[in-house]
Amino acid sequence: MIEPTKSVLPETEARTPDDPDAPMNPKQAVLLRDLCEKTGEEFDTSLTEAQADERIRVLQDRAEAR
Repeated sequence: MIEPTKSVLPETEARTPDDPDAPMNPKQAVLLRDLCEKTGEEFDTSLTEAQADERIRVLQDRAEAR
């Protein structure tokens, strides 16, 4: 018997937002810290995942404009 293949989604698509107040994940923290250093902004360790995503987008735009 052949088992059906399972589709595998990228990590970002597979995750579901269980807790809107969940703290940023380690991957976000590393990226955000790097962007803060590049743009001279303060790194805020208290951001949620959603807040970190938004902050990353803003800082990436700012870093590209330089």
